[in-house]
Amino acid sequence: MILYLLMPITIISISIIIAVLHMVAPDHWKPILSYSLQKRIKKERVAGISFSLGMLHGIFSSLLSFGIAVLGFYIFPERYVKILAAVILILVIFYIIINAHYESEKTGINDSILLVSVIPDPAFVPIILIALIYGINFVYFAMIVFILASALALLAVTVSLSRIISKYINKLKPQHIDYIVSIILGITVLFLFI
Repeated sequence: MILYLLMPITIISISIIIAVLHMVAPDHWKPILSYSLQKRIKKERVAGISFSLGMLHGIFSSLLSFGIAVLGFYIFPERYVKILAAVILILVIFYIIINAHYESEKTGINDSILLVSVIPDPAFVPIILIALIYGINFVYFAMIVFILASALALLAVTVSLSRIISKYINKLKPQHIDYIVSIILGITVLFLFI
């Protein structure tokens, strides 16, 4: 009974953690900072761009994840939802690790464009599948939390780093944040079967 009551808090917490860690990854804020440094954009406008791109990324990722989750939920019987969520999580973990390895081979920030910050990813699918246990309204709530956490995290990271980042921007390795997200998703897989 206690686990059933704690699960919603855990789901929302994981939604926030995934959104924040995901937006801390340099592949989201590097394009914004690179663009703003090259174009000499004022900090206020950079903040607006960051929040907007974080919001768009959260919306597109939520919609993609929701679509995948709903299709999966209606295709498979309810008893397989946990297994489906675990399989999707494991696939997302592999995707993130492979993508992190690919990103580690890139050089320079000039290869990036602002749209990179908006490209959706399915990392939120397992959270939606787990949240479905508590009904569609809870799924919507988790999606809203994820979207807002994504927007606020990208805003906070970009504004904070814009003050100190100009000479250190290429020293951060995006794959380190991706590996942390992968570990958290791996822990989530284990949590599914508790």
